[in-house]
Amino acid sequence: MRRSRLYEPPEGATLYMPVSGSRNPTSPPPVSPATGFGGGLMSFTSKAKVNPGKNSTTGNGASKTPNIISVPLQDLNADTVVMDSLQPHPFVMACAGGTIAFGTPAQNFTMVFDSGSSDMWVPSQACTTPVCLTLMRFNHTASSTYHAEAKLLDVKYGDGSHISGTTAVDRMLISGNSIANQSFGMATVDDSTIAKKGVEGVVGLGFGRVANVKGFTTVVETMLARKMIVQPIVSIWLGRQRIGGANEGSGGAVIFGGVDTTKYVGNFTWAPITDKNAWKIRFDAVSLAGKNLDLSGDALIDSGTSLIIVPAKVASYYHELIPGALEVPQVGWILPCNTSMGDLNFTIGGQQFRVPAEEQVVLFRIPGYAEYCKSAVEASAYADTEWILGASFLKNVYSVFDYRSLAVGFAHPSNIYNSLANVTLLPNLSNLPHGQGNGANGTQGGGDGSTGGQSSSARSIAKVQSVLYKCMATAVVALVLTGFY
Repeated sequence: MRRSRLYEPPEGATLYMPVSGSRNPTSPPPVSPATGFGGGLMSFTSKAKVNPGKNSTTGNGASKTPNIISVPLQDLNADTVVMDSLQPHPFVMACAGGTIAFGTPAQNFTMVFDSGSSDMWVPSQACTTPVCLTLMRFNHTASSTYHAEAKLLDVKYGDGSHISGTTAVDRMLISGNSIANQSFGMATVDDSTIAKKGVEGVVGLGFGRVANVKGFTTVVETMLARKMIVQPIVSIWLGRQRIGGANEGSGGAVIFGGVDTTKYVGNFTWAPITDKNAWKIRFDAVSLAGKNLDLSGDALIDSGTSLIIVPAKVASYYHELIPGALEVPQVGWILPCNTSMGDLNFTIGGQQFRVPAEEQVVLFRIPGYAEYCKSAVEASAYADTEWILGASFLKNVYSVFDYRSLAVGFAHPSNIYNSLANVTLLPNLSNLPHGQGNGANGTQGGGDGSTGGQSSSARSIAKVQSVLYKCMATAVVALVLTGFY
């Protein structure tokens, strides 16, 4: 696989959001109230405890509906790290909260769910690197359900750090649901940057066929094969927070096998993927403050990417339209924190989806640049044709990833940002077109179940290297949704 690189903020950089302290490897990190800051510096985690009972989840908003696994998310103020993942076959990382444990009895881990990769790993008790000694480590001798698999696992990062080890088979628990005989990696060497930030492992939600370990079965594939979920979908909504303290969405949810009909309105607009190994779809137009930017192409839909990643020339063009925008070495594009540039709109399947001005600003202060913040639109470092629509986009839609039809659906978010939920199967899912990048765009009803819309073909493009600016943060036994840096 290609090497990915880890990106960290410049020394001395200051986050507007408070940072949690370090934690003892045997205790969970502190959970702080929402701060009201927006623009990407959010992290979300579930406070649910591991419960070995089948289909019994805990925590506010968790689903007990058979064949649907719903995981509530909550804000967590935590130190964050951004991992740029460069995969041979790029696809989306879905950052979403959940309760993760391995073994019998359960051993809890701070995890990141990453649909930008397919492998799953945690530190092993045999890992004695300085970083590992600060983390929870899996003790296979303490698990009565452990079985050795002994396939080699090696993941390299662009800064020279890496994890390596072997695979094992054991029980996995996610939001109270037990998955027997799930394969995962046990890292015996772990000097990764994410580990240095207190994140103990990764759960890959990508396609098993592109995993580093040959023959690996992902968690979603396991759920489907064992009929833990009926509909082959994962839906995600990310709560939004606004500049100035107006909290409109402290939380979020990831739902395996269903949707929450209270969190979106109207119809879903569906776009088939244009790469069989990636959640990459066609967008037809882009506009800023009503000005058509004359752009179209294919974009990777990545809920684990904090920013909107665009070709370098597009980034320059975009920022030329914003008074005061600057490009700073080793930081990227910055702009005045109080700037107002108008809505950024993407047209997908004939429907416009907007990124409001406040979501185009990341509240991350740059040393030496008072009153400046990070731009949520950044230039790709690797490919002139690369587009990634990350959390800055996805916070403004309700997203569904369909593993059967190989399509991504978007609906406009509702104004309900509390714990009320109606978790159910997605209406009319069987009406979606099938295909691997050659299906049709269209719309499907949201909460009302109506359908409609015209079909259009999607253009296939060659694979390109992807820089996935990963959002990662510390959380107790949880996936993490977080903002930039």
